[in-house]
Amino acid sequence: MERIKADYWTQENVVKLQIKTKIGQTEIQRILPGWQCVSYGYVPKTMEDIYVFERVFTTENDLTDFIKSDTIIKQLEMREVL
Repeated sequence: MERIKADYWTQENVVKLQIKTKIGQTEIQRILPGWQCVSYGYVPKTMEDIYVFERVFTTENDLTDFIKSDTIIKQLEMREVL
């Protein structure tokens, strides 16, 4: 499976993660335990789903550890949106 592209941004201590993919929500949630899906959309032209997940991180180090974890490095291509 190729890496899934994901954009993320922070609001206070809440991190939002947007994923555009053809992979089902169940599989995405397996990769992102502890994250809550707060929005869903569909792009008919590309037949892709758009998911927005969010999670509270208590420290910036927790977010950094998440981004640098083996699971994320292998399965997601993270890009910060400023």
